[in-house]
Amino acid sequence: MSAATTKVELSSVARHIARVAARLFAQNGYDATSVREIVEAAGVAKPTLYYYFRSKEGLAQALLTLPLSNLVATLRQTVGTVEDPVACLEQVMEAQYAFCREDPDRARFIYALLFGPLGAEVAGELEPFKADLAGWTEAAVRRLAEAGIVERERIGDCATACRGLIVVATLDFLYQEKPLRRDLARRQVSDLLQGFAKAETTLGLEPIK
Repeated sequence: MSAATTKVELSSVARHIARVAARLFAQNGYDATSVREIVEAAGVAKPTLYYYFRSKEGLAQALLTLPLSNLVATLRQTVGTVEDPVACLEQVMEAQYAFCREDPDRARFIYALLFGPLGAEVAGELEPFKADLAGWTEAAVRRLAEAGIVERERIGDCATACRGLIVVATLDFLYQEKPLRRDLARRQVSDLLQGFAKAETTLGLEPIK
């Protein structure tokens, strides 16, 4: 762990600056938000921001790289350790919902980069994580196929459906103020598997009321 990362993780001041910056980046766009606007909104001096983050680019990276790395690590551990494949997929989806609940402004900033202008420099920070998030979601679905719950030839379709559910649910939460309930992943997986289960498989999954 670098000294810069340690400073950011341990300092409430750094976390405050990051939260304010995430809100401004999400509202106004990364390029349109100046360091002056960030420090004024945060109530700190420019040297304080530079001490923790070195630059606006460093601040954006702190909002993206460390949190997303932690999320990917959680997904990797879940797929590798949770024995029940249905529970595994539920936990993979719930981890992504928890990421949004934890810091909605940071999640809005990420979505703004994902759906913003192509080629934006800071958006390049997201590229490896996009593949990881999709990959571990598919890996959880593959566990279902290995258990004989999902047809192997439908792994890709099922994984796409999972990602679609995640995106719609989080966008509704972030921009439409719809609740992102803690039982949502369980409900979605139950409903999803009614459609993707192998024809001869009896899952014993009752519709959740």
